[in-house]
Amino acid sequence: MITNERQYKITRSEADRFRKAISETTKGPSRADVHPRLLQAEREAMESQLADLQAELAEYDRLKSADLSVISINSFDELADGLIRARIASGLSQKALADRLGLKEQQIQRYEAERYASASYQRLREIANALGVRIKNDILLPVAPNSFGGLVSKLRQVGLDREFLLTRLLPSVDAARASGEVASEDDDYTLTARAGTVLERVFGWTRDNVFGPQALVAPRFAAAEARFKMPENRAQATTSLYAAYANYLVVVALKGARSLPKAEIPTDPAVMHRRIQETYKTIDLKSALHTAWDLGVVVLPLRDRGTFHGACWRYGGRNAVVLKQTSKHEARWLFDLLHELFHAGQRPEVDTLEVIEADETSAERRNSNEEIAASQFAGEVVLNGKAETLAQACVQAARNSVERLKSVVPTIAAKNGVSVGALANYLAFRLSWQGVNWWGTAANLQADNSDPWTIARDVFVERFPYDIDNELDRQLLDRALH
Repeated sequence: MITNERQYKITRSEADRFRKAISETTKGPSRADVHPRLLQAEREAMESQLADLQAELAEYDRLKSADLSVISINSFDELADGLIRARIASGLSQKALADRLGLKEQQIQRYEAERYASASYQRLREIANALGVRIKNDILLPVAPNSFGGLVSKLRQVGLDREFLLTRLLPSVDAARASGEVASEDDDYTLTARAGTVLERVFGWTRDNVFGPQALVAPRFAAAEARFKMPENRAQATTSLYAAYANYLVVVALKGARSLPKAEIPTDPAVMHRRIQETYKTIDLKSALHTAWDLGVVVLPLRDRGTFHGACWRYGGRNAVVLKQTSKHEARWLFDLLHELFHAGQRPEVDTLEVIEADETSAERRNSNEEIAASQFAGEVVLNGKAETLAQACVQAARNSVERLKSVVPTIAAKNGVSVGALANYLAFRLSWQGVNWWGTAANLQADNSDPWTIARDVFVERFPYDIDNELDRQLLDRALH
């Protein structure tokens, strides 16, 4: 973690150095004396280090610029990092904090460098008082569940609620018994044991984890989270759990779709537009979904609310896209699908890929070159290469007024024979660069004449080979699609 301006400048210089080295590796003269796999490994190592540095810089910028009221920690072990973040978010330098405590600046630097390991309990109280923070958290009691109710209580501690357990994880018969909808000859022990089996399978917890007294920990996806800012507090655990659940479904679906042929995914919008148009004679959600499946990409629609806004995973060189959009507008789902297909088309030589999408208005998406390129790709495919031209036409017609854009978009769309919703989505994406959240207005310009989740689900059912051996996996997938 960056704790002061000096470290920030050093980290920024290091990031620039890695960025330059990666550029020289990519664009520079070929090194015939080095094996291509070694060159690739060298570039990937530099990219990984650059991603770590960028994440540290982004975290420091966020703490300094955000209007935070709460710094959340999940355990006593995170108290030191929480105090450091609270100091930075309060705009206090290490020297300013030292002055408040009557200490030397170097003492605070030592405390923070060693994460307050040598600080007494009294000193930690003084630090908290000097920062003006109030520490309020729950003390989670150890729970070793020996009943279904006890298991539900333990899961609640880690952010997994009873409703999700019943509607998504348990087979429908067990869920009906657990909710009392049907009588059961099974005792509570049997039901609890079966629920434990599902939890072990989906989240990778051991039996001791689930039924022992220690607290459960949500699985994490390091590579994806490097580009997706996890929410604070309890929502972080819930998001991590949902990502683990979605990832498990993707793994099941990819195994079940292993017989599908694979093809190169076009990342040139003109090529993708032509492929969809020539095969299906129209550019809409259904034709784009079928095109994805034609390319060997599994597209899994989920409709649970909250957490992340879509994902793309690749395992063994095969891609799967998770569409998870609360919008009921087909044009928006089409935009998101093409956005994720762009990710799926990146670096096809790499066996694994993790992308979890943050909210479209988040800084992570606004500032990521690949995220911007993915949205530009989606816009150009849908608007047949005229996205930028039409966006500029809208801006000119609105005389640079954001307020007037809504009234001119339908006219420009009709004049050029394109979808109003598609053009509105592209404008919302372009305005997000300027920090303007126009997605709500874009939603008001969409047509409400379809059910995009059902369209995606029906295409999944039509194209998925369902080559699944495990009955529990089959039921988990079915529960997600109903």
